[in-house]
Amino acid sequence: MQHRNIPIALPYINQANFGFSPDEEHNQIIYALKAINGIGDDVVRILLENRPYKDIENFYNRMIDTKLIKNSQMLQLIKAGAFNELGIARTKLMNDFVRRYLVKECESLGMQQFNRIMLLDKEYQFIPEDLKLAIRHVYFKKYVLDDVFFYQNVVIKGKRIPKAGYHDRLFKLDDTAMKFFLEHYSEDSVEDVKGEHYIISEKKFEKENTKNIASLKEWLSKPETLQQYNHYLVQEALDDYASGTESHWEMESLSVYATTEHELATLNNKLYGIENYFDMPEEPEIYDYYKKRVRIKEGERYRTEWKEFPKYQIKRIAGTVLDKNKDKHFVTLLTTNGVVMVKFNKGQFAHYNQQISESTGDGKKRVLEKTWFERGNKIIVCGYRQGDIFRAYKYADSVYKHSCMLIKEVNENGTVQAKVERCNVNER
Repeated sequence: MQHRNIPIALPYINQANFGFSPDEEHNQIIYALKAINGIGDDVVRILLENRPYKDIENFYNRMIDTKLIKNSQMLQLIKAGAFNELGIARTKLMNDFVRRYLVKECESLGMQQFNRIMLLDKEYQFIPEDLKLAIRHVYFKKYVLDDVFFYQNVVIKGKRIPKAGYHDRLFKLDDTAMKFFLEHYSEDSVEDVKGEHYIISEKKFEKENTKNIASLKEWLSKPETLQQYNHYLVQEALDDYASGTESHWEMESLSVYATTEHELATLNNKLYGIENYFDMPEEPEIYDYYKKRVRIKEGERYRTEWKEFPKYQIKRIAGTVLDKNKDKHFVTLLTTNGVVMVKFNKGQFAHYNQQISESTGDGKKRVLEKTWFERGNKIIVCGYRQGDIFRAYKYADSVYKHSCMLIKEVNENGTVQAKVERCNVNER
């Protein structure tokens, strides 16, 4: 439809139907609710049966609060622009929905949120630099009072024994702990010395440790810290569920850039050697020949001989992944000029399609990197056109060292942040 210059309208929540429908008044096709990724037939029927929806609050009350529509389905509806007709921008609605339904904001902060704060800080770096030492003291306490360093229980005669069965516990410092302890702690908690290592009282150590993390606790109690924490909780959820531009959202939800530019529209094609597939000759251009020894079967035996093969001009195309065929090793790529079928050989396809994971040590696995051929991913492919397909290929002496690269982000100036190598578990 787009190639015929017939506009595609977004699947507006009060206008779109089960299937694609014409809007003759505006000479456009209204996108089908059924065609939104992640929205099944049953959900579409529920949406149709309950409309019209006066505003987003009305939709929340009737569809989200009643759990007729799941949060994951709501995210797809927002990305698809289904609520644009209600006068709310997609980005604002997404932010409001995530804050309201996907994030439980904290009312007060304390040390119970420490681990969560550290995870957020790893991504957003909002903890003041002058608190780094206090944070080390938190981790030092966890290290020192680990069961592996337990020395003995202390029971005081004549004193009532608590439920724990002891009044205090002693821990033996190792070489690592001794160094930090001598730099930052007094000897008030030292109960004994074994060789070069202190035996410390848990209670006395905790008392001094509490003083050393007082600045951290004070920072946690500030209203502005709570505000930052909640802000980054929302930002984390947005990064997890709704990262990318509105163009990316449309591709993710509709499998087409309906009303937005292709995500690679601003790519500096000249800089990266990107060409229009449809301008390429249908047969690859030969620029040289090379010889290769091949095996030829003759009866029950094999013989080898040198054969001459053509070397083709290697070109580059870029686009968004729409689909893949594991059996035939095809990837359907939407370039800025149209849809291209890219053919990989078996080894190439397996390499770029595999999901890379590592063991967590508890029998489970953690995903390090998903397939590069996931729908919505943007890739650059080297190869040549042959008929109606683009064959992913490169030679050992090609200027391009990799047949495929994953575009992580397109910068405003048309340059890209990209990956050329798959994640290597052994290097972690």
